[in-house]
Amino acid sequence: MRPPYALLASLVAVLVLPGIASADPVTLRGAALANACAACHGPDGQSQGAIPSISNLSAEDFIAALQAFRAETRQGTVMHRIAKGLDEADIAAVAAYFTALQKR
Repeated sequence: MRPPYALLASLVAVLVLPGIASADPVTLRGAALANACAACHGPDGQSQGAIPSISNLSAEDFIAALQAFRAETRQGTVMHRIAKGLDEADIAAVAAYFTALQKR
């Protein structure tokens, strides 16, 4: 029997991200959700192209940006759709993850 997807994603995050391994569950959840960010914003949120890097945002700015995309008060291409799939806990978790990356 396979473990639930969320548990598997958390375990992968713990193994792949040793600096985050001792992090709290919120940051671990953020690490799992942040995998989707890497496709456009680059590994660890450091973009190499025209899409902005998100690795240097404060948690407050990160949360405000995602909330604005979700409310469609900030311009974006696909971020409106992505942000609408996140609830407040998800947004806080991703912000916690990227903030933790800044500290390593």
